[in-house]
Amino acid sequence: MRIRFILIVLCLTCGLCSCARDLRVDRRIPYARPQGRTLRLDVYQARMRPATPLPAIVAIHGGAWLHGPRAQQWWYLREFARRGYVVFTVDYRKLPRHRFPACLHDVKSAVRWMRLHADEYGVDPDRIYAFGASAGGHLSAFLATSVPEDGFEGSENPDASSAVNAAISLYGAVDLTLFDEPPESGVLGRVWRWYVWHFVKDAARGWGQEPFEFASPAAYARPCSKPILFVHGKEDSFVHFRQSEFTHARLCALGVPAGLILLENRGHAFDYVHWRERKQLFASMLAFLEAQGGAPVGTVYSHAAKALPEGMASVVDQAAGP
Repeated sequence: MRIRFILIVLCLTCGLCSCARDLRVDRRIPYARPQGRTLRLDVYQARMRPATPLPAIVAIHGGAWLHGPRAQQWWYLREFARRGYVVFTVDYRKLPRHRFPACLHDVKSAVRWMRLHADEYGVDPDRIYAFGASAGGHLSAFLATSVPEDGFEGSENPDASSAVNAAISLYGAVDLTLFDEPPESGVLGRVWRWYVWHFVKDAARGWGQEPFEFASPAAYARPCSKPILFVHGKEDSFVHFRQSEFTHARLCALGVPAGLILLENRGHAFDYVHWRERKQLFASMLAFLEAQGGAPVGTVYSHAAKALPEGMASVVDQAAGP
């Protein structure tokens, strides 16, 4: 156990040192102040970048809408930056004080802030993508399916669009209606139903909608929705993989290009343990983003980066466009 702990510390230290050499990281930048609370973001970008603007990613951490630091997805943050993206990882308001849709208001305001500061960070404002895991996957998918008429824009940074070109949802809670009658049996299913109900129960007041549906990205899928790549483990006991499966099918039926990768024998947050598989999945993510106008897959802005692994890009199943 002690040896394992030392190895983990060494790996993290090497990763952070590599990040310091290859990347520029600007931390704790305030981007919004809803209800008097300052929200911040960090920016990851390669030290070497071209004179032309780069595509950007808004990265949204997980943590059951309750906890989680901006740097939670540090591996993805630095790898996306090395592969030709400027990455903005953001705070958002959380439980228990803030319920839905406060968190969605915040990530939308973050995207608007990115557009308003695009020149400062060398970002192409017409190529902004969303990436998130778990609760972050829920919010990432929401950025791709919702439009201003849905009423989720909030009031911060109003002079820009919150639209994204595409989104990636890692084991995201994208169809909360499944928590109303959870497929999981026993105590865990009941506990999660109560927890998600607490998150959404006040959301639909005045809108005349059922709260689980009101807070589900899947409910806002329409032909104008943006492409989403869903990645989910089929042994996920926290967010059932059917949430990704159903939402993917709904988007495809509407003619929206969408991708779905389901992994056998993998549970929630599997990518924090199965590092080799994570690299293969990352190759698929890059291919998906490239297909939506993102950075070419071969882009590398790091002397330390290695060639992309062969593998899973071919399993991204894209529906035909409208």
